[in-house]
Amino acid sequence: MKVVLLDSQVISGYNYAIERKIVENAGFEFVMGTCKDEDEVVEKYRDADAILNIATKMTEKSISQLTNCQVMIRYGIGVNEFDIDAANKMGIRICNVTTYCITEVAIHATALALALSRQLKHFDQAVARGVWNQELGRKMRRPSAQTVGLVGFGNISRQIAKNFQGLGYSVVAYDPYVPLDVFKEKQVEQVDLETLYATADIISLHLPETKETAGMINASAFNKMKDGVILINAARGGLIDTNDLVAALKAGKVCGAGLDTLSVEPMKDVDHPLLGMENVILTPHIAYNSAEANQELFASVAQTAVDVLNGENPANILNKKALNL
Repeated sequence: MKVVLLDSQVISGYNYAIERKIVENAGFEFVMGTCKDEDEVVEKYRDADAILNIATKMTEKSISQLTNCQVMIRYGIGVNEFDIDAANKMGIRICNVTTYCITEVAIHATALALALSRQLKHFDQAVARGVWNQELGRKMRRPSAQTVGLVGFGNISRQIAKNFQGLGYSVVAYDPYVPLDVFKEKQVEQVDLETLYATADIISLHLPETKETAGMINASAFNKMKDGVILINAARGGLIDTNDLVAALKAGKVCGAGLDTLSVEPMKDVDHPLLGMENVILTPHIAYNSAEANQELFASVAQTAVDVLNGENPANILNKKALNL
């Protein structure tokens, strides 16, 4: 049986030796592809038994033409690259790596929030201009006087809660899919979204991008938030209406934004208004990144493929219910 990595060119400088070793030691063929789109996937690898995918969009057009595929596995947590309904029709398992980069994203989101709260970019740029003035910028507040609101309360969000609690912040969270017992265990107050908007000084997003969540942070949402809120997004760029965010920043409704993900990536517009704002920190979708996280990711993706081809149904199959597994 054949395990195909669709788009090996996406991760520059990596030879995929970890994946190859795991797959070949299990007795399967490992194929490294360089597909640029789903048409090329169908042309070259429609007979793949397992597909490993970094960034190639797979719609019903291509998924419906796969002849042998048992499983498609995404390098990461999000699975926006796959049309899950189409996979369900074909009986194909969709998998991600649920334990990937929890520590890294949690640290990154926390760091963005703290940097904005302490106005590090603002003061750094002032000093670089020759201005040495401690009274510049807004009045800062200590953690114990502030509340962090987490939109989504999965594994990463729970680690972020722990980070902020350790610094003295109060933490509330919204997630209708997480049992109340989990909130109690983590000592985080469960609130509805309206309450979170109204009470949080810092809001951090930790949701997948779906039909329901796309663009949910828009003008209407900003109007419900506290004046001077800080917004953090290390989840999916499409959660935020960028134009509405720019307007909220200019109006002072949002006093700072830390964005690791954007609705359009990479950002190529050198005149984009976000780039000229001292109260905005942008990073190029790197919250996940560490040497250790990457090693775990590569091994987990390959092992998931091997497990499925060996007849197992690992815990990270996202569409188990739809496939009656």
